[in-house]
Amino acid sequence: MKNKFNHIVIAIVAVGMISLAGWHTVSAQATLTNEQRSQIVSNCVTIKNSLNQLHATDALLRVNRGQVYESMASKLMETFNARLANNGRDVQGLELVTSSYRSTLTNFRNHYQEYDRQLTDTINIDCSENPDEFHASVLDSREKRSIVHEDVKKLHRFIDDYQSAIDDYILNDASLRESN
Repeated sequence: MKNKFNHIVIAIVAVGMISLAGWHTVSAQATLTNEQRSQIVSNCVTIKNSLNQLHATDALLRVNRGQVYESMASKLMETFNARLANNGRDVQGLELVTSSYRSTLTNFRNHYQEYDRQLTDTINIDCSENPDEFHASVLDSREKRSIVHEDVKKLHRFIDDYQSAIDDYILNDASLRESN
């Protein structure tokens, strides 16, 4: 656990270093000043090491979260929906949330793969020789990582929505209220 925490701290430091270098996420076409180029070149090895650690940490988090998200869909939502449907219950609302969750989970996987490819491409750029290309690639990686983050937030909203749908279902079904 301590090792995972260290990787997260390193990732935060890497993002901070990039921010300290004066980079702005305004657009991927932002022009670097000579000072910014110089900072990238002089800190190239450190920045790349940090990005490599971020890459490894993100990959582990993606696998772990992906497994949890998949289990939520297959072992909880879909199983519960099927059980209720087999008992002749109306599960339309629950299935709607589950379907939206599944769609977002697919987006999460696809967006993560795009982010992972972009970050790998970024790491493979020689920042001491091509600081402008490296900078633009870091910005693209950030943008793709932000999209993955939005997918995670959506997944969590659908989990909350599913819980609310279950609560509503129990409130509206007299036989379930009596057994609780």
